[in-house]
Amino acid sequence: MEKRIRKVADCYTKFGLQHTSKSTACLKHSDRFFKKILLPKETKNLNNASFQGGTLVHDVVQEVLTKKLNLDEVINSDKIQKDIDSYLAFSDKDKYKFKFIVKNLRATAQNHLDNIAELEPQEFKAELEYTAWLPNVDTYWLMYLDLIGLLNFGDIKNCFGTAKLSPLKNPEKKKPVKKKTDKPVIDNRIDDWIYTNKSVPKRPYFSDVMQISLYKNSCPLPPFLSYASSTDRKLFTENNCDELKQENLDQAIKILQVYEKAWQKKLEIADGDIEKLAWLCVPDVSDIKKNTFMWENVPDEYKQKFLDVYGL
Repeated sequence: MEKRIRKVADCYTKFGLQHTSKSTACLKHSDRFFKKILLPKETKNLNNASFQGGTLVHDVVQEVLTKKLNLDEVINSDKIQKDIDSYLAFSDKDKYKFKFIVKNLRATAQNHLDNIAELEPQEFKAELEYTAWLPNVDTYWLMYLDLIGLLNFGDIKNCFGTAKLSPLKNPEKKKPVKKKTDKPVIDNRIDDWIYTNKSVPKRPYFSDVMQISLYKNSCPLPPFLSYASSTDRKLFTENNCDELKQENLDQAIKILQVYEKAWQKKLEIADGDIEKLAWLCVPDVSDIKKNTFMWENVPDEYKQKFLDVYGL
């Protein structure tokens, strides 16, 4: 059979775009315009506690599984400690959230490892790069798979909690009172900040199902999703989760293609004109003013550059 060489469509390349991904396709179009078109270099390295903490957990779990190392050995390695020490928070809340994530790093990683231990024993590789072309989308999809084994592939999802400023009314009482229970008491305070743990979902998030559907297109092994916090964990597979069965993954990947096709149509209309594309992607200004998750780590000068496009 003759192989056809595909070329990224002009509507993408005119804006300097070469590929897409699940996370990019799921962005609001105004957020995507800001991050990928208006200020791609400036926003590329913007970080927050959840992202950096997630990278830490991924790195630890992947090192343990792919190199068969001891968990504590990996956490105390120079690489992980350097990544911890080098993080620069953008606010006090972000700084303390990262401190809590680091404090709970071992427990969160162990919960992922316990999840994966429920699978059949197998060798794993990590962060393998795949690309794929899908119908109705005129650019290719870029993906990095967290874990690929001989029998399964899957993704690691972290459920981080929330840091909140809560000064002690009585500074003398710093230690939690131990209750008569077999469960360990979780120390969720650092200085004047407390941490509220987040439970793992009872069913996988649909955005994660779309991600698995895309990966399954390139890696035809049974998938899994490992969700973990420091206190809770859940492993989803096609055996205990209808969402990961093939018929539902087939529907999920169609929806993902629709998301990307809608963006592609706007690129086609704008035809390389940034101003025209901007007016096809009018933002919800309240998101910026409320400092929602997308905007909380964006410097004010970048926000203003974005608003200036609309004369705001």
